[in-house]
Amino acid sequence: MLKVDNRISEDFIEEVRRQADIVEIISEHVVLKRTGKNFQGLCPFHSEKTPSFNVNPDRQMFYCFGCQTGGNVFSFLMKKENLSFIEAVRRVAEKVGLELPAKELSPQEKKNERRRLRFKEIHELAAAYFHELLLHRPEGQAGLEYLKGRGIEEKTIKDFRLGYAPDRWDGLLSELAGKGVLPEELVDFGLAIQKINEDGGNSFYDRFRGRIIYTILDLHASPIAFGGRVLDGSLPKYLNSPETAFFHKGRNLYGIHFASRGIREAGYSLLLEGYMDTIAVYKAGFSNAVASLGTALTRDQAKILKKYANRIIIGYDSDEAGIQAALRAGEILLEEGMTVGVLVLEDAKDPDEFLRKHSPDEFRRKLENTVTFIEYKYKVLARAHPPRTIPDKAELIRKLAPDILKNPSPVEREGYERYLSLELGLTLEAVQHEINSLDKKSRDNKGKQENFSQKQDISVKKRNTIEGTEFDYPLDSFVPLGVFRAEQIILRLVLEYPHLKARVLENLKQDFWRLREHQYIFTHYPEKNLDYTENDDSWYEQIQRRLAEIYQLDIDTNHAEILLQDCITSILAAKNRETVEDLQAKMIRLEKSGDMAGALAVLQEIGERLKRGEK
Repeated sequence: MLKVDNRISEDFIEEVRRQADIVEIISEHVVLKRTGKNFQGLCPFHSEKTPSFNVNPDRQMFYCFGCQTGGNVFSFLMKKENLSFIEAVRRVAEKVGLELPAKELSPQEKKNERRRLRFKEIHELAAAYFHELLLHRPEGQAGLEYLKGRGIEEKTIKDFRLGYAPDRWDGLLSELAGKGVLPEELVDFGLAIQKINEDGGNSFYDRFRGRIIYTILDLHASPIAFGGRVLDGSLPKYLNSPETAFFHKGRNLYGIHFASRGIREAGYSLLLEGYMDTIAVYKAGFSNAVASLGTALTRDQAKILKKYANRIIIGYDSDEAGIQAALRAGEILLEEGMTVGVLVLEDAKDPDEFLRKHSPDEFRRKLENTVTFIEYKYKVLARAHPPRTIPDKAELIRKLAPDILKNPSPVEREGYERYLSLELGLTLEAVQHEINSLDKKSRDNKGKQENFSQKQDISVKKRNTIEGTEFDYPLDSFVPLGVFRAEQIILRLVLEYPHLKARVLENLKQDFWRLREHQYIFTHYPEKNLDYTENDDSWYEQIQRRLAEIYQLDIDTNHAEILLQDCITSILAAKNRETVEDLQAKMIRLEKSGDMAGALAVLQEIGERLKRGEK
């Protein structure tokens, strides 16, 4: 047995990219019109009325000036069709008539691959059985009447591959036995349960019986698990597939097969609590909704949603369990750096019930008037424990401070501080002082070095390893626009004139880069002599986006050496200014501690650096 190697040589990737016509491939998804040397159209990754999406056939790159998405033919297909890098390369290779390198699998790999394919095959058979029984067999009539009573039409049933499990112990077992599926296989994949009888023998029965079946589909609309709901009041109301080697509840989202595209088009994702909420919202015309397969959102699910849009609205149930779940989810999403809002429905417990009472337009207005997560959390906490005394108010601020401090925007942080000052009847300065003191305590407790500078572009550094190269890079830091642009221009010049790389290294060394993507491009391009590993998909997309940005720069490369020297001078000057500011902060600290001799020595160093900067 052969399979595509997870490591593909850069030479092969480049050959596929070289032979591909990016205009032809993107034209399958976007209507492009020639404008000079380039092609232009409406961006497929965000809503727009005026074309800002450009394709450069000479560079084989695309770039959108509206949403700053860019890259090559592979990264386009990765974003547009939710493909992995390997899948995108395979897709393009097929179009140009090239075959990906393959390798012989080990005996264990062969066994695992056969089991994975069998998992997919059996889940496809099970989904088809449940679906066909619901729509076309008498045993499914009860399920069909239930769904129609909830306003679910046949098109939606087919879109979500809804089904029905008959109220029998061996419905699925009998059906799939005729297709060569063993009971032990169904037990292995969570679709049947094995029972040891008193005589020591084994018996088997279906896991799902007498239930509406919600088929859980992956990004490519392939069945990977099921959820079942009873039609009467028996318990448990919902029953879900157990976790297996090929299904992990915390790494998947219900409805993602539709929502992946809908989220990009809407610019935000709508996170709901249940299957029926997701279906009802989709039926009402909102294709950006997903459910978290249970109320406990995981970090993996948050990372999935962040790939499509940085903004998210939580629309969980309005009961106490839903409120607590929304608070936990919001905290996780904030930690992932997302903008979080909460949908509040006063006269309904969930979106499904709201849409049965109101029109889609009214639901849309609710979405347009969501509250921020901080405001929502404040109202929940204040309702549970009304802040009547000064200590109550201080305690409430302390509970909200960690969430406010997660926000990288100074403007938004001050907005939340003003909101609290108005709600609690306190001065803005008092609220800010309380939050800042907690921030300082938190940093001190974590053993972080004190940042004496007041600049926003100093932050904690973290070690990162990519392709065997280690960097220290700033997290959530502010990079001055002048430095950012200088780095971009340097890279553009080096890509055009590789011999200039030596001059950059001579003047700036290797570690001056403020963006890790820029350092990576400088280190490895234009040689491109690395292999690619399949788990680098997001990193590959970041690199391609940066390259697209760099190639879109409108600069005159005819005077490359003069332009390069200007950029080097700009970066050195910025670095010198930062060093001087750090030294000034150090001098103040020494003065306060009484070390006047140390402070004087630092002052002399500042003077020398300022003189060098003037020359």
